[in-house]
Amino acid sequence: MSQKINLRVWLKIPDAEAATVKNTLVRRMGFGDVLYDVSKERLFSIEVDSGDPQELAKGFAKELVNENKESYKVLIDELKFEDEYVPVLVSLKIEDGEAISTQERLRGRLGFTSVVNVKKATIWKLYLRGVDRVARAKEIAEGLLINPHKDTYEILGE
Repeated sequence: MSQKINLRVWLKIPDAEAATVKNTLVRRMGFGDVLYDVSKERLFSIEVDSGDPQELAKGFAKELVNENKESYKVLIDELKFEDEYVPVLVSLKIEDGEAISTQERLRGRLGFTSVVNVKKATIWKLYLRGVDRVARAKEIAEGLLINPHKDTYEILGE
């Protein structure tokens, strides 16, 4: 039976890309009344077919997280988020070369032979006020966060 290790990774230091996205949404796209912050995480969803998922996750984190500037959280067979923001998962709908090379590196070079599949995504954390936060998050995702030709998105926890 396979298990999915979800490795959420975020910067400890200020994130220039998230700051730029926030500025664009507030100053250029008119979301200043509802949006009060933006941050982002990288998500690695790593499917394994054997082994202790907690131990494997430690090994994956050693390889995929730069602990000098990043923090991480491991979730096994689930993906939960805090309530104060709306999480928007953005991933490629075309073949993801970076996810493929990460899988090959984990399996081949590092010997994690139980790795069956690796998916990579970005989670945009939109701190929104107001009643229809999900609708606003969809507007933001479609207006700025994705390229409809190559990306897909999902509002998590709706």
